[in-house]
Amino acid sequence: MSTYTMTDATRRTAELVNEARYGGEPVVITDHGKPAAIVISPEAMARYQALEDAADLAEIEAIKARGPVWVSNEDAQRQMNQWLDEADAAADQTR
Repeated sequence: MSTYTMTDATRRTAELVNEARYGGEPVVITDHGKPAAIVISPEAMARYQALEDAADLAEIEAIKARGPVWVSNEDAQRQMNQWLDEADAAADQTR
């Protein structure tokens, strides 16, 4: 796996894209020494997406196998509020 600084990536964009495309390995772009982005080939992206889809389907099947679970309106609202609070907190961290 190759690594480029943000400055090098800017100067050598075509090279790093070709490396990801034809080399079959992800190319890491760093910013101040930390990974900032990864360039991958379309084939690698398709494999990652297929793995994610398979994991999602497995989770759906596991939920179906447990059968219906009924919760009160209050419990559902409480859970929804918790998820919204968590999403807001995560969004605040990215700002």
